[in-house]
Amino acid sequence: PTWSPDGRQIAFTSNRAGGPQIYVAGVDGGEARRVTFTGTYNTSPAWSPKGDRIAYVSRLDGGFNLFTVKVDGGDPHQLTQGTGDNEDPSWAPDGRYLVFSSSRGGHSKLFVTDASGSSQVQLTHGGGDDTSPAWSRWLD
Repeated sequence: PTWSPDGRQIAFTSNRAGGPQIYVAGVDGGEARRVTFTGTYNTSPAWSPKGDRIAYVSRLDGGFNLFTVKVDGGDPHQLTQGTGDNEDPSWAPDGRYLVFSSSRGGHSKLFVTDASGSSQVQLTHGGGDDTSPAWSRWLD
């Protein structure tokens, strides 16, 4: 699960509809609402710092790619595509970028993309696998 920036909601993965999908629920209880409808296997939600979008991973055409969706489930947007798996999204504190792991070159490496997905840059190199990035918060 991932907390909304205001701490009033959580986004989480559930297979209550058959395959894994992203849901949002208020922390005070109540009915969870589904926010992903594209793809049959959606996981790894990451709430944007502004609270307006959720990044997630979706299996499409045999591989995993990053998407974002509005909190109400509208405007799904694909950020990555092509070969390899793209997983583990983490938002920059200002919401302008996401860091993620990708196996597009064989071993998993860390990449950064702008929130539109139009610019992607590899951050790590070497022979090992680099996975599960987490962007640090602003320093006080």
